[in-house]
Amino acid sequence: MEIERCKKRLSVLWFSGTAFIIFILILQTIFGRYGNKSDEVWKWLLPTIMPTLSLIVSVLITDINANKSIKTKTVDTFYYRISFATSATYLIIVSLTILLQPFSSFPPLELIRHSNLWLGPLQGIVSGLIGAFFVKSIKQ
Repeated sequence: MEIERCKKRLSVLWFSGTAFIIFILILQTIFGRYGNKSDEVWKWLLPTIMPTLSLIVSVLITDINANKSIKTKTVDTFYYRISFATSATYLIIVSLTILLQPFSSFPPLELIRHSNLWLGPLQGIVSGLIGAFFVKSIKQ
């Protein structure tokens, strides 16, 4: 697959997923879901999404500044698909952590804190796969 097309799709997934999550948290903050402790939720969210989003932005900026060669770069479909699938799964799990709070037996902030148990390792896997995807390009 053409790497530029894959990068754009992965970027759109991350930017739209992040925008959705931030929109939900803005609404919850405005409507007082977390009371005077909304800053704790934002302190949880930013490290949850920003490292991978920063990686993607860095690659996009590097691509803009790189010399464009005539040859088309391709990447193994496996690396793209696994990066996309794990990214989508990760963003869905982050969203569900926020959206399913009313149905949880945990208080909202406690659930947020507990979510690091499953989000932390998953974030490491997702970031590693995205890094491998970006590095594993082949000149056609």
